[in-house]
Amino acid sequence: MNNVEFHLALNQNDTWNMSRLHFHDHYEFLLPLTSPGNIFVNDQVYPLQRGTLYLIGENTLHRTMATGSHARYILHISRRSLSELSTPQTDFMQLTRDTFRRADLPPEQMSRTIELFQALERNKNDGAFGSDIRQTAALLNLLLALAPMLSASTAGEAIRNKDFLRVAPILDYIRDSLSEPLTLDQIAGKFFISKHYLCRIFKSATGFSVMEYIIYSRILKARQLLQEGVSVQQAGEMSGFSDNSHFIRTFGHLTGTSPGRYAKEYQTSDQILLREGGRP
Repeated sequence: MNNVEFHLALNQNDTWNMSRLHFHDHYEFLLPLTSPGNIFVNDQVYPLQRGTLYLIGENTLHRTMATGSHARYILHISRRSLSELSTPQTDFMQLTRDTFRRADLPPEQMSRTIELFQALERNKNDGAFGSDIRQTAALLNLLLALAPMLSASTAGEAIRNKDFLRVAPILDYIRDSLSEPLTLDQIAGKFFISKHYLCRIFKSATGFSVMEYIIYSRILKARQLLQEGVSVQQAGEMSGFSDNSHFIRTFGHLTGTSPGRYAKEYQTSDQILLREGGRP
């Protein structure tokens, strides 16, 4: 337990809207302290509200869409850390079986959960004697409380407004056609609608543009292919990039690293997990 990788933050904004879609290599425990709006995840839109705990998996495309003030606790923790903290009897890796879960918390449970987040926030590892152990203990106490609630939960019902019902088949089509050329004109023609109407209802239902969704989905698919050992050029081609240099630039812009380095670092960390007995 010497290298437990996690990051905890209490974020508060008077006005907040996540500027773009994103994904990451760690798991995110999200506890809203307000009820600001919605969250887009796994091609669905769910309410984002106080009294609900959210778990967002690694490599899961998502975006919070808040209106007004937004306060929340966010805990990011790596798969490796969940594995290191697990035992045969208490296996936190069960949380990694789904890419999204949310659990409704009764008022007393919500208050207790906030206290556990606060305890982890207080117990920082400042280098003093015992501070690392106190921090790990606070993290374990939080995970021991969150894991049973989330393990017994699912994603639940998504929001079903008229715009989203119109857009749902378009999302499915894009997701299934990422390796093929995709343009606004081509997608609009496929669904017998105008390009202007396509852009309007897509933005209204999801909070972002068609092309933004396509680009992020392609990069996410490329990351997954790289994790499987596919070469950089093949990963780009299979995720819909016709030009390898454009793929490398886009990947670097959206992830902060090159596809080659990402693949190397992922394979290295994966081998460490296997050597240490982790469950991928």
